[in-house]
Amino acid sequence: MSAIRSLRPALRSGRSGLRVAAVVLAAALALAASWVAARPAHARLATVGPVNPATTFPDWYQDANGLKLQLCLDGPPFCLAAANDLAPPDGEAFWWQAEAVVPAGGGTARLVLAQEAAYVDGARTTFGRVRVSVTGARPNATYAVTHPYGTLNVATDATGGGRTSTDFGCGGTPCDFADALETPVATFLTWDTTPPNSAPPAGHIGDAITPHRVVGGTHGNSFTVSGLGGGGTTDLFTVQGKLAGPPVPVFNADRRALEFGPSVRGAEPVLRTATITNLGVPAADGSSNLGFGSVGISGADAADFTLVANTCLAPIGSGQSCAVTVAFKPGISGPRVASLDIVHNAAGAGTRIPLSGTGTERAVGSVAGVAARSTLRISKLRTTHRLSRARVLRRGLRLSMRLPAQTEILKVAVYRFRGRTLVRKPVWLGYRVVGRLGRGGLYRVRLDSRTLRQRMKAGRYRLDVTPALSKRELGVTTATPIRITRR
Repeated sequence: MSAIRSLRPALRSGRSGLRVAAVVLAAALALAASWVAARPAHARLATVGPVNPATTFPDWYQDANGLKLQLCLDGPPFCLAAANDLAPPDGEAFWWQAEAVVPAGGGTARLVLAQEAAYVDGARTTFGRVRVSVTGARPNATYAVTHPYGTLNVATDATGGGRTSTDFGCGGTPCDFADALETPVATFLTWDTTPPNSAPPAGHIGDAITPHRVVGGTHGNSFTVSGLGGGGTTDLFTVQGKLAGPPVPVFNADRRALEFGPSVRGAEPVLRTATITNLGVPAADGSSNLGFGSVGISGADAADFTLVANTCLAPIGSGQSCAVTVAFKPGISGPRVASLDIVHNAAGAGTRIPLSGTGTERAVGSVAGVAARSTLRISKLRTTHRLSRARVLRRGLRLSMRLPAQTEILKVAVYRFRGRTLVRKPVWLGYRVVGRLGRGGLYRVRLDSRTLRQRMKAGRYRLDVTPALSKRELGVTTATPIRITRR
């Protein structure tokens, strides 16, 4: 049996607000080992699947009955989490989760069972959980609990609250995902489909909101609590889980990568590259390899776009990428649209990536050393508006914003006030190349230039941020104030 890492109450969570501190409690290992010895010999999940490049977590966990569940990321009502919920620094999602509630001593007792994925300060962890929480019950009392995987006691404090939680998973970085197999949950609960019980949604073993009778427990299929002030029992659980399918290729590309923006008619072509990534789950037999057929350009203005490079020629494996580069050279002024058509063996058998650009005449002022202007403008500029001199020296300035598509360069200037007058010569001026991943979306930047940090003494400043197609094609400037204090 592999090493067991027991993640005790330092792993704290609610139903949808998990915050994990994945700490290996060395002193608790002896206790964990004795607890495991008391479990049935089969009380362990069977195996864990390969890492899914789309989530960077295992694609599935399989129980002792052969039931294989992938991460449930469909969102409510089928799943508690959606795909965007599983993101650092503290996102979470579930391969499997079951929950039930009963009365306990004038209050309530909640059972939470889970096979869970989570981030801990940006690092990945997976674990299995058995948790019982009691609230509003008799103070300083002990309640006996029977659940589908065993028995335990919960002691309440002076407020009538108590909790016991056993979590098995990885406690180090990098995470050994197999550590989460050592959970007392050997077989996943699923909806009982014996008539007159209803069947679960297609592709799932239940849903996250509907209480339902279940099967699959190794110690019965109910939740019972007894103690001072009374208790209760139920055989109704909410259960979420999504059946894992066979490995298949998954086509993924940034559809905004081929937005060209304004381009002067008759000038040199503008190049853009779309990166194609296979997000299929790894398969030893190659069944998830992404293969390609023809790649071409079609549409009303296809003549203005040219395929100039293509590395998507041979099949690529899980997590691998290739690239297609297109050139835009408008023949006339105005909006120009077409599509890049890629035939492949993933779902849909092909993908059309929109191509868009605008032909323009040479801008007035783009000659004789005068910079041209564009209509690019950022939105939602955020920064800390009041910070100490010491903090600036340590960390510089941090900004976040939403960039318009076509942004290539970001110009940032810092100006200082003297009294009520803004000094027109900037304290600091710099440019940042945004790159493909930063165009047309949320963008964060840290200004940590030594010159900037030294020049920003205590006082009032104005920060100007300007998106640009180039250093000579500037967009609209957005300004925000900053005050630096002495301490």
